[in-house]
Amino acid sequence: MSRFITAAAITAALLAGPAAAAEPEQGARLGITLDEISAALAADGYALTAFERSDRSIELTIIREARRIEAFVDPSTGEVTRVETRGRGGPWPLPGVDDADLRARLSAEGYEIVKYERERGEIEVKAMRDGRRWELEIDPRDGRTLKVEEDE
Repeated sequence: MSRFITAAAITAALLAGPAAAAEPEQGARLGITLDEISAALAADGYALTAFERSDRSIELTIIREARRIEAFVDPSTGEVTRVETRGRGGPWPLPGVDDADLRARLSAEGYEIVKYERERGEIEVKAMRDGRRWELEIDPRDGRTLKVEEDE
């Protein structure tokens, strides 16, 4: 009897896939670059919708289905230092442009992203390029760059 229950539980977990993935925990190592963090989260079925890096912390907003997670990462070790979980509304998966593809495009254009935020129908990016700070507004539906201006 116990073998049947164990096999059923294993089968259910495998069929659930990313939906059964664990939430990032304090002490977990996600990485120190935007690419490392994004890849680690995507592997567990999460979308990274906000990223802001400073000398003291990397602040992340991560979503999957009805979960919204605020995570804080040590920029020198890549380890999660704090996690706050909340519910969220809105469609899943996110409609429109894929955030990872958009960040890859901006990187290919020479931008080093310092802040990335997708919220309420807009994508705002703060980035460095050619030694200057830039602010970009991106249409989340199709990825068009709506505005680029030097950030002071």
